[in-house]
Amino acid sequence: MNTCVPIQNGSAGSVNPGSAGNANPGSAGSVNPGAGGSAGVTGNPNGGTGNVISVAGAGGSTSAGAGPTGSAGAAGSGPTVSGGPGYWTSKAWHGCSWTGVGTDGTSTITPKDFTMKPAADAYCVSGTVGAEPAYKSVALLGFNVNEPADASCVYKPVDTTSMGPPSVVPTADGIALDFVKKGTNTGFKLRVQIQGPNGAMAGDAGAKDRWCANITEVNGKVFVPWSGFTPSCWATSAAEKGTPYAKQPISAVVFTVPGELTDTPFNFCVNGFAYGSSIADAPNGPEIPSEQSGTIGGTDATGSTDPDFKRVKISAGGQNYIIQNNNWGNPSGSNQTLSYKGNSFKITETTGTGQSAPASFPSIYIGNNGNTANGVFSTKPGDNLPLQISAIKSINSTFRYSPAISGAINATYDIWFAKTAPATEYKDGIDGFVMIWTHFPNGKMPISMSGSKVATKSIASMDWDVYVGPRGPSPSGGTSQAPVVSFVNPNRGDSAAANDRAQSFKNVDIKKFIEAASEYGITSNMYLTDVFAGFEIWDGGSSRNLSLDEFSCVVSK
Repeated sequence: MNTCVPIQNGSAGSVNPGSAGNANPGSAGSVNPGAGGSAGVTGNPNGGTGNVISVAGAGGSTSAGAGPTGSAGAAGSGPTVSGGPGYWTSKAWHGCSWTGVGTDGTSTITPKDFTMKPAADAYCVSGTVGAEPAYKSVALLGFNVNEPADASCVYKPVDTTSMGPPSVVPTADGIALDFVKKGTNTGFKLRVQIQGPNGAMAGDAGAKDRWCANITEVNGKVFVPWSGFTPSCWATSAAEKGTPYAKQPISAVVFTVPGELTDTPFNFCVNGFAYGSSIADAPNGPEIPSEQSGTIGGTDATGSTDPDFKRVKISAGGQNYIIQNNNWGNPSGSNQTLSYKGNSFKITETTGTGQSAPASFPSIYIGNNGNTANGVFSTKPGDNLPLQISAIKSINSTFRYSPAISGAINATYDIWFAKTAPATEYKDGIDGFVMIWTHFPNGKMPISMSGSKVATKSIASMDWDVYVGPRGPSPSGGTSQAPVVSFVNPNRGDSAAANDRAQSFKNVDIKKFIEAASEYGITSNMYLTDVFAGFEIWDGGSSRNLSLDEFSCVVSK
């Protein structure tokens, strides 16, 4: 008999402000019941009345969750793989589906069970994980993997004295799944967890019987190898994550949404999952389009500046992008909120001003900088980065915005380079920068040693003024005095033709700019690490409703 107590493993995440900073909380632990095994005479001998299913996480809690309690099976030749409402099957795995929430924070989840779900529909849940200062809150969608067909999958309150469900020793190489984030806030974190029958226990016994992995994509099919599951998947180092899973017996697969410092709305569907050897083993589920829209930024109830550095991953044109609020210049004295939809965003609220440095840089990018939360905020592997400049064939990009800019705001690319491919976290360009100012605001100048342009270059069917200067001491470990090469639209948007060009930068090979920067310190043996597009804002009051309408960037090698 297992006694459920708060899980003690895991730790709260840290805040990582900066150009691409963000809060990276650990997942909350929780307890949720499963169903019992069969008492079969010649079949499954694992009789019982249900077991407790726990979520690995940061200082977890007992759940008020919604799995069914088990029931005694009839004698027979073993379990079948078809059951009543709420029962699911995938290859040799089978059992009840269930939902639950943790008791820390005020969280909700709908539906409570899947007894009314049409057989052809995906397993979809929505709700809100309540704010919790220690990152302990959580919502869960679970599937027992070795449960008899006569189990009742109707929602029942948790029974902390129950035992079961029976476990299986998995085969193959991992789990292949098909999922989608939906609704108007797709920026929530999502994890998949596997756990054994002792996963709810406190201390070492419980910690050694549950493993999780971050789902870093926005939607589609994903394969997670068994070695990708660790006891503390929210940690940043291999040592902190713990010993990877090695095919110990498991009782359930659980999809979890961990809580943060602010309420976290969520809406996602699991079309299906199965054990297998590659992404090709993911079941084909119903087509569920993802709106990939929502809001990031603002302030929370405590006045924390964490939302000023919020990020969200989206997918467009078969590639991932990160949208970042990045209100970095004066976060304690200013405020900024973005609404996003796909690979576009609009500044809906902003306050504050910048002096020599801008107050903020709301932007969208490809790359791997800052605290990536184990890949949640990274566009790897499809971005081909980091990649040595000499190996790049082209960088086809589009950057469109509206309306015409007024005030001290530019529209710019910010492109980062390193002399060697970064092996650890980096928060800015390490060894060099190229900027492309498609809009040049009055009263502001790019970084320049001379204070005036050093050349004019003809690229992408127009002339660009070139400014060169050092970035100054790096605030986060980059090379001091790294070269910054800026290509500036000289027209400052004071003509209709110049403004049209600035607002609609379409299908341009921006490698041409990088090549033109070679004589100013951006050498071909450097590595391209990140490509951003956005607005450097010195005048917050003029940026409301400024919209980045489209950004795409494809690095070809």
